[in-house]
Amino acid sequence: MSEKPLHVIVIGAGLAGLTIAQGLKKNGVSHVIVDRETAPRGRNWGITLSWADPLFEKLLPPELYTTLQACQPDKDLTAEAAGQKGILIRDGSTGKAMTEAHMPLIRRMQIQKTKKHLAQGLNIKYGKKLTDITTDDSGVTAHFEDGTSETGNVVIGADGGASRVRRWLLGEVADQEVMPYAFMNFPFTLPAEKAVWLDKEMNPNVDASAHPKNMYIGLFLLDKPIQEKPETWIFYLLTTWPLTTREDFENTENRLERLRARMDGWADPYKSVVEWLPDDIPIGKDQLRIWHTKPWDNHGGKVTLAGDAAHSMTFHRGQGGNLAIKDADEFVTQMIAVQEGKLSPGEALKQYDEGVVERGKEVAISTAQTDAFHDYANFKESPVFKMGIRPAGGK
Repeated sequence: MSEKPLHVIVIGAGLAGLTIAQGLKKNGVSHVIVDRETAPRGRNWGITLSWADPLFEKLLPPELYTTLQACQPDKDLTAEAAGQKGILIRDGSTGKAMTEAHMPLIRRMQIQKTKKHLAQGLNIKYGKKLTDITTDDSGVTAHFEDGTSETGNVVIGADGGASRVRRWLLGEVADQEVMPYAFMNFPFTLPAEKAVWLDKEMNPNVDASAHPKNMYIGLFLLDKPIQEKPETWIFYLLTTWPLTTREDFENTENRLERLRARMDGWADPYKSVVEWLPDDIPIGKDQLRIWHTKPWDNHGGKVTLAGDAAHSMTFHRGQGGNLAIKDADEFVTQMIAVQEGKLSPGEALKQYDEGVVERGKEVAISTAQTDAFHDYANFKESPVFKMGIRPAGGK
């Protein structure tokens, strides 16, 4: 059993790290949460929370869970109504539905709003860029670039797809794999009339499409800053296609030009949206990166991983956010058992890590879904047709 009072060091204040910290706080487990950022990142995106919602409720204090609608792009859409709407996948050449996936509850959550919401009541230490981890018989210490450190019993790396904790655990084995697809991900606004049309035309959660050209486009709502002013509504577009041209391989700056060159034969709403985009819209350089979960040595129950740090996957099946919350729930449950003297940290992390590695099989499933969006002829054999957005293994 643990001889000294349990203290957990959470590295990373994203969805997984914040949820872990809230769960530890709710259950009286001593902890500290640190993040490398000194200011909020400029990028924003959405999370499709579905089967993990009951776990979110279990981990969060009631005042945060009951106000989660504040994190949604459309605050008026209830989780129950969103579940009925489900997610929509169309044939991009006709605009007609190919399949839909429904859940009792769906929350489409904006990451920046969600992080701000989940940070309430936590003492997050920002500007803490991890440089090293050291362990000894008495515990574990995380060292940061600013010369400070944090010492405790357990470090959990929830520091994203390019996790430094994963790098410390696994060395080069921690390297992400870059998938062979062009990838663009950017927000946009429209004139009021067109914004209202798109808002009515698109699925409020996920409106995605597969095209006979072996290309994917997804349209999403990101925010309605002023509900009564549609010209302020922010949407965003995701698109992927196989790397074929020199410009694709080099990811040249003419991204909108390259996207528009592929829109011949597309139906609405996708065709009109791309036509309406301003010629000077910023589209940053991006890549699809994944990491297939591999077992790690947790150093006698002292260091582990969660969320994207443990299983970096593509967005094409909407599982990343749900799995981050599942990791958080499993980790907090094990830490409670340690605090109550039922398990040693080594025993607890052995059980936790086995579950994380099992859940990491979703990386391969989501990768298969990504490949399927670019193989139109066989698309109906893909995981989203067979599994929808349910968790792999039903867990």
